[in-house]
Amino acid sequence: MVGWVVGSSLLALVGMLGAIAALMLWVWQRECLTGVSYRRALGQRRATFGEEVSLEVELVNDKLLPLTWLHVEDEMPPALNIRGRKVSVDRSVHGQLHHLLPMLPFQRVRRRFTVICDHRGEHTFGPAHLRSGDPIGVREKFEQAREQDQLLVYPKLFRLDGLPVASRVPLGDERSRVKLVTDPSRIAGVREYREGDPVRHIDWRATARGGALLVREFEPTSNPRVAVFLDMRPPSVASMEASTDILEFTIALGASVVADLAGRGVATGLYASGAVDDMPLARAPSTSPAALPAMLELLARATRRGPLSIVDLLTREGRRLGHGASLVIVAASFPESTVVALEDLRRRMSIMALWVATDDGQPPPYEMFDARGEVRYDDDWRTWEVVDILP
Repeated sequence: MVGWVVGSSLLALVGMLGAIAALMLWVWQRECLTGVSYRRALGQRRATFGEEVSLEVELVNDKLLPLTWLHVEDEMPPALNIRGRKVSVDRSVHGQLHHLLPMLPFQRVRRRFTVICDHRGEHTFGPAHLRSGDPIGVREKFEQAREQDQLLVYPKLFRLDGLPVASRVPLGDERSRVKLVTDPSRIAGVREYREGDPVRHIDWRATARGGALLVREFEPTSNPRVAVFLDMRPPSVASMEASTDILEFTIALGASVVADLAGRGVATGLYASGAVDDMPLARAPSTSPAALPAMLELLARATRRGPLSIVDLLTREGRRLGHGASLVIVAASFPESTVVALEDLRRRMSIMALWVATDDGQPPPYEMFDARGEVRYDDDWRTWEVVDILP
């Protein structure tokens, strides 16, 4: 306008170009994120410890206006490693997956990564924060893609070598898939005599007909009911990181005990001093095929602090187990309060202690348990496949 007033064509032209550029930058900033979408997709919602899960993200610019730059900050669980892209961790302990790229009109970009599931828990992906603006970066616009995805990682399961479970019930009244104890009232057939077979089990009639020494075989009885109690209170250690790692190993060991017993057909229950959605973690012994996945999911989602301590659980749930049940307690420390609660239950059921041995935890007293096992904690437990349980 000044150029027109003073009659300067050059000044008027420069002014017009400047106004057009400012208008274009304003429109660019206003419409830059119109038609822009961000989507992530996990290959699965549940994973075993150490499994690799695919992660695919898709960015779309569904409009004629190109983007000179687009920055996406997608919140990631900081505990999980993502192969193929660096995830930064900010002060709020949220991991962020960054994407910075230009986009042409109607362009679609897909990127694929791999999530390494090396930490137990329920992990949240998202929301994502999108940022773009004019080409020179003077004006910017922000939007948020609120969609979130969940990935549940189960605890690590070890193969257990030497897990003793004491029981005061030698026989049962139901058939079992696993031959732990046999019932002499149920004859399943005969077989050839082997050294060490009781003489009273010899079938003299079958031996006379066949000419070889044969003994009777008996059907297995039902396995004892076993309740696994897990103390999710780690021993007092100097480092919070060490305390958390000991807790994770204790949870993994408890999950392995549950999986080992359930795999042998034992009616197994789970009780832990943690919580899931602020509710106590408790599941009665069962041989249902759905019992083991449900218990592993509870342990995967469990948090350390629960409404009940291990002493409260032993006092409340121990009464409901009744006579004849077996109790396995997995803990990194056996303070006096825990020992007193177990001593009261020992009058009615057999008890096994499985101690996660550290330099700070109190060991279980030998004299008050029907069976006792010890597993020494080590920092590299995530690489273990087999755990030796020492007597």
